[in-house]
Amino acid sequence: MRSALRHHITSIIVCTALALGFAALYVVNLPYTYTSSAVVLLAPAPGNPLTAEAASGSGTQTTVAMSTEAELVRTSAVRDIVADTLGRLAPDGRERLEVTIPTNTQMLEISFTSRTAKQAQEAAQAFAEGYLAFREERATSTQNSQLEALQTQIDAAEANLRRATSEAASAGTGSFASQEVQLYTDRLAQLSTSRSAAEALNTAPGSIIAPAVEPAGANELPEWVYFVAAAALGMLAGIAFALLREWRRDLVRDTNAAAEMDVAVFSTVPSPGSTLVKDTADDGTEHEAYRRLRAAVVANGPAPHILAVAGVEDESSWGIASNLAVVLAEAEFSVALIAADMSSAPSQDPLGIGRHRGLADSAGEVAAAREFLVETRGVNVLTAGLDTAGARDLTASPAFRAIVNSLHEDFDFVVIAAASAGSAEGDAALLASDSVLLILTSDRTKRARLNAALERFDRLGIDVLGAVKVTTAKAPATHSERSQRPTRTSRNEEMNPKYARARR
Repeated sequence: MRSALRHHITSIIVCTALALGFAALYVVNLPYTYTSSAVVLLAPAPGNPLTAEAASGSGTQTTVAMSTEAELVRTSAVRDIVADTLGRLAPDGRERLEVTIPTNTQMLEISFTSRTAKQAQEAAQAFAEGYLAFREERATSTQNSQLEALQTQIDAAEANLRRATSEAASAGTGSFASQEVQLYTDRLAQLSTSRSAAEALNTAPGSIIAPAVEPAGANELPEWVYFVAAAALGMLAGIAFALLREWRRDLVRDTNAAAEMDVAVFSTVPSPGSTLVKDTADDGTEHEAYRRLRAAVVANGPAPHILAVAGVEDESSWGIASNLAVVLAEAEFSVALIAADMSSAPSQDPLGIGRHRGLADSAGEVAAAREFLVETRGVNVLTAGLDTAGARDLTASPAFRAIVNSLHEDFDFVVIAAASAGSAEGDAALLASDSVLLILTSDRTKRARLNAALERFDRLGIDVLGAVKVTTAKAPATHSERSQRPTRTSRNEEMNPKYARARR
């Protein structure tokens, strides 16, 4: 994760910026809507399902009656009343009318959604008032129809009563006409009672118990929520993309990666600068890291030994080889250091030798090479020389091997700072050594390059002693690094006295 953030922070920033841009575009084009509601309490009115004569008192009947009333709000008659009130058709294509029935009540909640808060409030109130007006008009119409029908029946009963009274007066009390008088008298009384009851009926449709108010905010989420969500999603997408890119780089990032390829990582050291590590054991983690590297080298490549130091990529091996040679000398080993990288002379001079005649100026003669040795910090150094351009093929010649073998006779360790593995100069220098110490740069060395180098070494017969991991910053050694020990540690400590000096 740290490597992905360090190398691909631009990808994360770009993904986050794109997400914020899309969020801004969405917010600009977002059709905001507002919803206002009015609550109506219904009253039983003539001609509707809630009247005493229509309702049976059961819950199912009441539910059906309320559902019928809710559908009446959406009828064209109510919409015509609302259109006259608002001066426009409602709802239009982008507006919405909803009618809900609160549980176990005779109330209707009329909600209207529109593009502005004012329109939503006006339309919700208009629908509530229009519905009640339609309900009252229908109840009044039903009452008038009942009264007209009763009045017609009363007029007919009065006419029949007058006729029967006239016939009974001429025929006598025991006649059929006298019986009709009594019948029509009772009928007229019943009709009069029904008319009085119909006139007494309340035609009030109900009342608005919660008028519509202008909504305080839109139905959609606040704008800042979209931007925060977009930033979070963009950042997550950027991190995922960065991790994918980092994974595709297929880099060696820890010691396990090299161990999977049968390369033991002896130590993790910081990137070497222009100065050497101090020669005291209490100067910090850098010196301790090189002491661990020294112990592993001595254990796995006991003296006398020719050790080539080379990078898998194009890393310069001069700084690592110089520090290793110095700590070997601290343990009282005799050490010769050869700068065999002819393609590019070391740009840094941690040993402080400066420009000096060396390998390129020896013309392949052993005696001349020995004369150019410079001793510093207990290490005999054979520099690359002054004319490196003309001696690029020297490492591939028998003369170079003769120089190395000659120094091998007089020194415990001959450390060769070689060019990168895979280059012509690098492989030639490695063939002149007993084994090679590979430099793996954290978050830079590719697994494919390391694997290719190992396969090439196997074909060339080059023995890989181990590897040293180089980080870009100084960091305390991990517990796993402290616990790493070479495979032949105990045996060499018993049989090689110099190993004990290396651990001091």
